[in-house]
Amino acid sequence: MEEMKTFSEVTELQSMFADAEFQEILKATSSSPIDAANRQAVYSEVMKSYNDMKEAYKAFSGYAEVPLLSNQYFNASISSYVRSFAGFLTIERSMDQPTALLWYNDFLGVVDNRVVLPNIGQENLDGINARFHARAALSTSQTDYMIATNKKLIPGSVEMHLVHAANPRQPITIKDDRQGNLLAPAGVLKANADGKPSINYLTGNITFSIGDGFVIAENDSYEIIGFEDVAGDPAFGQLTGPGNNRFKTDMKNIQVTAEPDMLVAENNLMSMAAAQKAVGFNMQEIIGQKLTELYTKLVNGKLTHGIMRGSDGNAYTIDMEKYLGKFTDFQSRLDAFASELINIDTLFAKKTMKAVKATAYLVGEGVGNWFRKLTATGRWTDNTDSTYVNDLLGYYNGIPVLRHMDVPFGKGYAVHKTVGGEVAPLMRGIYLPLTNMPMVSNYNNPSQFATGVYYQEANEVIFPELIQEFDVTGDIVAPFDVRNVA
Repeated sequence: MEEMKTFSEVTELQSMFADAEFQEILKATSSSPIDAANRQAVYSEVMKSYNDMKEAYKAFSGYAEVPLLSNQYFNASISSYVRSFAGFLTIERSMDQPTALLWYNDFLGVVDNRVVLPNIGQENLDGINARFHARAALSTSQTDYMIATNKKLIPGSVEMHLVHAANPRQPITIKDDRQGNLLAPAGVLKANADGKPSINYLTGNITFSIGDGFVIAENDSYEIIGFEDVAGDPAFGQLTGPGNNRFKTDMKNIQVTAEPDMLVAENNLMSMAAAQKAVGFNMQEIIGQKLTELYTKLVNGKLTHGIMRGSDGNAYTIDMEKYLGKFTDFQSRLDAFASELINIDTLFAKKTMKAVKATAYLVGEGVGNWFRKLTATGRWTDNTDSTYVNDLLGYYNGIPVLRHMDVPFGKGYAVHKTVGGEVAPLMRGIYLPLTNMPMVSNYNNPSQFATGVYYQEANEVIFPELIQEFDVTGDIVAPFDVRNVA
């Protein structure tokens, strides 16, 4: 007797990967072909882990031996993965445990543990350059000066300029003789009061006294340039401690926890049979379609609220009111709106140092309308495949614009996801895909039964710096409530 074959998520997934339509959708919802390939690898890992678990614990799943139901929930999972907002707003990862750690590295200075190069965020490059440069005003009541460079200086690298405010283009140049002395024109400098050379190369202290050959006037100044001995030449002493040019890596992690959730469907066998006989409905197909639709909407809702919750910092305001008086033609107002979006890209660059532009926009109804009006300027392309209000609305200069009605009417969020899909505002961790639960009958009414699906996923904010909130005010119409139509 031939052995009955059970449904394999791994085998079915490989067949789906070979489908041209699936690949087209996957690439369209990814930031790049590399990101699409990475997402495909994650889905393979998720289904392999799940298939292995199902084989080991068949009692856990009531549909382990029923190919029809297995295929239904498998399709719902994968279809929702590629059609949701996840590809635009998240990095997706397979989770081996309900709690996972996402690791990243910051680059720190050895001396003070300052964050020099964070994984994402503001850099701190102060004091790293071997060149020392200082400029300050001279006082008419003071002739002796001391500058602490806090650097071990290279002999012969120090150069000073004395500048008369009345003649700034002809400064007096003073140079280092490699012996600690400053060589200046006669009378410009005088010997230091302690009789010591002007430069201590080891400590970096520079002292000098202004002579009678340079009469200090109001707003006169000096400028000093020197170079740090970053190699630590032993010929003139050792560093007393590490300099600002020494660094170390600091591994950090973000904890992500998968939350269990469940959807329960109650059915009536007699109603299902009557509907199928009367109008030819295949109730299994309808349930599968509705399940995919419901699950996708839930995923999009979680991701939308994750972006709204994770946004930090000040919102940028696009005040369209100020353009009403400047421009009387509609085209110019649209151009003004588009030009304001460039400012949002600049805010990204200043805040993160890496994300130099938005890769997607998540917007409310009113902001979505502004984007769609850009069709007249040639900057907008509608998503003609959209079939739901909370969906990919279209593309602004190739950048996807997602509309969700939970976002306030005049608000939007610009987000950045790296080209390779390594970093994004949110992480979507998949521990368990849609998993069918055993059918349960009503003993008091055998025609009634209930079944459900269980899944466990994480949708966590990991890099809020990659979210830039903005508001559009002024020339924008308030939302129209269709429920109040007479």
